[in-house]
Amino acid sequence: MDVVTNSRWVQRTTAFARYLTLLRQFNAVNESIATLLPDQRRQIALTALAELTQAETSSETPMASVATNWSVEAAVAFARARSQHNAIRLAGLKRWLVCAYRATFNSPYGEIQNLHRLVLRALRQMHDDQAPKSSEQRRDLRRYG
Repeated sequence: MDVVTNSRWVQRTTAFARYLTLLRQFNAVNESIATLLPDQRRQIALTALAELTQAETSSETPMASVATNWSVEAAVAFARARSQHNAIRLAGLKRWLVCAYRATFNSPYGEIQNLHRLVLRALRQMHDDQAPKSSEQRRDLRRYG
C-alpha cells in the first residue's frame, strides 16, 4: 500500500514540476507573441493548428504519440523561441505551442488543464489576430501565475 501511495505522490510531484516549467515558458512565449506583427502571429497560429489537425487525422499510431515526451520537446522549442534569428524564433514559437498543447492535453490535473486552456486561448487570439488585452493578461496572471 505504501509503494502505491509513494508512486502516486511521485507522479503528482513530477506533473506539478512539469506544470511550473511549462507555465514559466508560456509566460515568456506569450510576451514574445505580443511583440510580433499581426501577420506573423496569424501565420504561426495557422501552421500550428494545421500541424495539430494533421496529427489528429493522420494514421499515426497512438503509441508513437504517447512515447514522445512533449515536455522535453517544449523545452527544446523554447530554447529556439529565445533565438536572436527571426526565422528560428518564429519556428520555435510555433513548435512550443504545438508541444505545450500535446503535453497538457487530457491531463487529470486541474492546473495543467488550466494551462491547456491558456495555450488554446493564445492560439485562438493569434488566429483571430487579436493581441491579448492587458486586463486579460493581468487576470490570467492572477489566476494561473
